[in-house]
Amino acid sequence: MQGKSRTELYKQFLDFITHDVQNERQKENRRLLNVFVWSFILPAVTSALLILLVKTGVLPRAARNYLDWAILIFPVSFALYLLSSEVLTQIPATIKRGGIATELSQATKEGFWREKVCDGMIRSIGSDPADWVWLIASFRIDLQKIHNRTRYLTALAGAVFYLLLQGIDLLGEEKNQVTWVKSPMGFVEVSQNDFSQFIGLGLFLVLFYLAGSQTFHSLSRYLNCAELVKTGLDQKKL
Repeated sequence: MQGKSRTELYKQFLDFITHDVQNERQKENRRLLNVFVWSFILPAVTSALLILLVKTGVLPRAARNYLDWAILIFPVSFALYLLSSEVLTQIPATIKRGGIATELSQATKEGFWREKVCDGMIRSIGSDPADWVWLIASFRIDLQKIHNRTRYLTALAGAVFYLLLQGIDLLGEEKNQVTWVKSPMGFVEVSQNDFSQFIGLGLFLVLFYLAGSQTFHSLSRYLNCAELVKTGLDQKKL
């Protein structure tokens, strides 16, 4: 590895992570696809289909009152499925063995994974502690950029989804039914559909943010491995 610049070493470091992620993230990729389908594709298709059926007279106009709930049911169903498959199924083992034992067994698996990745990093990159200091600092900067981009995309998705809901309401011929609620500032006009729309929007943004954060947390594991490599090299020098 002698003679290579730190930029080349950093590219080699990223190539190693890319190759390892491609081998171990098949399940996570399917999860991201499922989140997109259940939180965006299915609600959008269902909304368009219901509006088309109402416009053509197949469904009565009263069916438009259930449009927001039809959009909401898909992300809620997917969230309940994830809760039951990834959280509730662990409850029997946690009760039997105890919460600490369950967490430590998972930590043992993570330890084996970190050892494998650290050995691979040393073989691919080299063993110069000074280079590893620079690689760790550079990767930490890039991870922070990824995290900031996830927040920005979540805010952008929230604005787009809100405008989509407002556009669906405007497609209806009848005006939305509103009620007047008394507040300290006077009477405020409140639409009956606002509550369900904001629930759906909130669930969508939570799922969208968690999907984006999954990438950040997965890459953070490799940052931890790089720090372990540097720690080991420092100890060898002593």
